[in-house]
Amino acid sequence: MFKLNDPLDDRVTIDGEERPIYMAFDNVMNALETFDDQELSEADRLYIFLGIMLHDYDQELISTLDFETQVDVGKQIIDQINSEPIENQPVDLEGNPMPQPKRDGEQLVSFLFDAKYIYAAFMQAYGIDLIEQQGSLHWSKFSALLNALPDNTLMRQIIDIRKTDLSEIKDKDEKKRIKKLKQQFSLGNKANEEGGDMYG
Repeated sequence: MFKLNDPLDDRVTIDGEERPIYMAFDNVMNALETFDDQELSEADRLYIFLGIMLHDYDQELISTLDFETQVDVGKQIIDQINSEPIENQPVDLEGNPMPQPKRDGEQLVSFLFDAKYIYAAFMQAYGIDLIEQQGSLHWSKFSALLNALPDNTLMRQIIDIRKTDLSEIKDKDEKKRIKKLKQQFSLGNKANEEGGDMYG
């Protein structure tokens, strides 16, 4: 949980020892991308995910951990990522958004396809250049800022369009307008055609 009176000291417990994990926002995105690679086995995806998130941790030692321990460590890391999920939708150990009530399952954010909108929104709202912040801006800070984007940013408007339930719109012209926007900014076709790291 993001707390102003606690330091961002991210650790997991491996065989009774605490080890640091690397929670820079771009590193978390890289780690979550590993779950998109369907050519790799589940074990290989998990191994790569751990290697990215543990960063400076000895890779040889990771390979000596049995699969059950690797899964446990992976769950600990996912729990930390989910402490500040994008748009309040956590992911599971395979990187898939966990289902939430009253949602049609459509993805709200893709770090791949929405990258330019996210970048522009951070510059517009906060004066933060995300390229310059790679390797330093913590995931919890990034998530909090992304979730709190003001309404005048295009990325916030896109998220709100994706979240809109057309059945709740009474005005025909407005419904037609929002439907067109939902199609324009839909991630469904892009994900099916090209893949990409989605995050609900």
